[in-house]
Amino acid sequence: MTHATDGLGVAYRFILAGMAVLVAACSVEYRASVPPVEDAVMVQAVPDLQADYDHPVRLSEQDLTRILKKVRVHFTAHWLQRLLTGPIRPVPLFDEPTLAKVVPVLTAAIGKAGVQERIVFYVAKRRGNDRRDVTTGSLFVKDRLLTIVLDNYQNRVDVIPGLPAYDRTHPDMAVAPQHFTLVFDPPEYVVAQDRDWVVRVFGADPPSLRLDYTRFLQLAPKAASTATTNTTPLWP
Repeated sequence: MTHATDGLGVAYRFILAGMAVLVAACSVEYRASVPPVEDAVMVQAVPDLQADYDHPVRLSEQDLTRILKKVRVHFTAHWLQRLLTGPIRPVPLFDEPTLAKVVPVLTAAIGKAGVQERIVFYVAKRRGNDRRDVTTGSLFVKDRLLTIVLDNYQNRVDVIPGLPAYDRTHPDMAVAPQHFTLVFDPPEYVVAQDRDWVVRVFGADPPSLRLDYTRFLQLAPKAASTATTNTTPLWP
């Protein structure tokens, strides 16, 4: 009887020890790792099997900067908001520091792209430890016209532990609804486009702009700070 009691006692102690280990393991709080929120600029060529672009296109960084400086984002507002706040002024697509980062990789990408590749860009700005604002879109040249498509403009993305960075993996998708149009200053270089074709390519109708960019580069006056002659041919 004594041996049986001792055996039960040993077994009981083993059970208690196992339960203690299990409780200790369960009490450890699981924390999903979150990548640090940082500024980021990413550009890549994306296959587009339905297209027949004029790529590759050789553009100097100076010329692409001149073009992108003239692109504006114009947010739309309903009549009550316009009554309360007045007209909403268009804002630049990229500020000067961002242009300095984006333009070199964009010119390199479009200079190497194939006839069935469009250039997708992703620009993220840190707004805190758990938030970033993203600007994403794409550009391509077809029929000697430059098309710029914008899917997100400084759109807020909250970083949530355990969730993938969907804004990076799908930069051509809007992360939240926004209502804006793209405009170009001066507007005489804008060419009307076939919206049905845009829908076929993108599966949606994101804000876009089609430009006679070669005529703009030839005729539009250059700023005094960039008044140098570009000897790089626009076309291969």
